[in-house]
This record gives sequence, C-alpha cells and structure tokens, in this order.
Amino acid sequence: MQFVNAGEIHNSGIELLARATPLQGDRWAWDLSFSLATNDNVIVSLGDPALQSMPAGEYRAHRVGYPAGAWFERRVVSAEMSPTGAVSNVQCDDGRGGATLCAGADGSYGTADDAPLVYLGRTIPRVGGAVGSTVALLDRRLRLNALVDFKTGHHKFDFNTFGRCTTNGRCRENFFPTEFDARRIASIASNGGLVDFAIVDASFAKLRELSATYTLPDRWASTLRAGSASVSLAGRELHTWTHYGGLDPEAAYLGGTRGGNYGNYEQNMLPQLSRVVVAVNLGY
Repeated sequence: MQFVNAGEIHNSGIELLARATPLQGDRWAWDLSFSLATNDNVIVSLGDPALQSMPAGEYRAHRVGYPAGAWFERRVVSAEMSPTGAVSNVQCDDGRGGATLCAGADGSYGTADDAPLVYLGRTIPRVGGAVGSTVALLDRRLRLNALVDFKTGHHKFDFNTFGRCTTNGRCRENFFPTEFDARRIASIASNGGLVDFAIVDASFAKLRELSATYTLPDRWASTLRAGSASVSLAGRELHTWTHYGGLDPEAAYLGGTRGGNYGNYEQNMLPQLSRVVVAVNLGY
C-alpha cells in the first residue's frame, strides 16, 4: 500500500495566550490566564476535478468548498401535523434555497429523486480555549487554582437520543408528539430515513479542575529528608455546561465508520468521571 496526497485543504486560524496579574501584594497574588485557538478549514480539491465529494464516515463527507469531514444529510424544513400527531407533507431543503419532498416518489429513502444531502455543520470545533485563575496566599505558600475550558462551533451525532426515539421508540416524542415541532416528529417518524434531528450543536464548557496546594515550611520538609514538600487536594471534571442532550459532548467512538478523525458519534459511552485527588509531592 502506498499513501499519496489526494487533495488540498486550506487551513487557517489563530492561537492566543494571555497572562496577567491583576492584583498582588507582598504575601499574596492573583494570576489569570486565557488561551484561545481557532480553526477554519475548507477542502480546495480532492485531486480529480471531476471528484467533488467522497465519504468520510456515516452521514459525513469530504466535499469541495466545505470543512473536512462535515455532516451532510437531508434537512427537514417543514411538515404538517394532525391533532393526533401524524405528520404529512414533509419537505426538505433542496440545496438551492427552496424545498422539496424529502422522500423519493415511492415514499422511501435512498432513491435518485430523494431530497439532496445538505451541509449540517462541522465535526471539528471552530473555537477552543481555556480560562485559568490562581490565587497565592500565606506568603504564597497556599495556591488555589481553577481551570475552565471550552469548545464550540461544531456538531455531534446524538446517537443515544436517535436510538431511543427511532429504534426503541422510547422517548417523549413517541408518546406526546404534539408537544414538539412537526419537523422533529417527521424526522423521528421516518424510521431512520431522516437523521437531522440528532445532529446537534455540541458546544460545551467544562470545569476541569479546582485545586489547593500548600507548600510546607522548609523545616517540615527537612524532617522528611526532602528539599521541598507540598500537599495538594484537587477535584477534576466537576461540571459541564452544554445544551447537548447526550451523555457527554466529548465522548466519541475511536474507530470504524462512526469514529476516527471525524467521529463525533457515540452511544452509551461513559462520561468522564468526576474525581478527587490527594497528592503529596517531595522534592530532592
């Protein structure tokens, strides 16, 4: 097997890091840090001018003029709903600013006269960053730290909701459809033919860590035959702020057609566990 460069991608972005000490005294200080990174990429060519799109996994594609590994599927733009929750006249984006029937002429999906697959979003976050804060007290022996990081500008396949609502028929939409938008019910009722309702914004911010570290006096360290000693208490993965409805906006399959570099696809993946860590550090 021989690997070759088969296309061209244009990447651009910025990386910023800022640090500041807003307040300080002889025995204390407050430090802040902020980092930001952006990524914009677009596929310029797939090697052959006649080749404009190629698969990048389930519901994803590399398409000229769009981000790498982006989501492409039918998008429901309108539907009618009866008083009992039955949907009809389901219209999808026709890719030209208008609408067309989502299914083929025979009412099924996967035929030539289906609505086209349209761009539904990136799999790679457009923006990521972190905010950190450190307060040093007691002659700067006690250090209190907090870290929040975030990612935004991307979508993920919420396969937990997809499975519950379609395969298992065990979500609220199945029992009380009139409580929801007719477009969402139309997608759920399509038996997997329409999946746009499950490709959702996966932006998040996480409280990664709160910690306290106390550097012991030198005489205490010397009793341990150490040059320095400190004790730390840290809580990690403490909270997530997100509108993503699945188990964890960061969880993803690592391989297969639903995983890999453009995965953002998961089901029954355990969220990162919150944990408390106690550590004693000795320097020699």
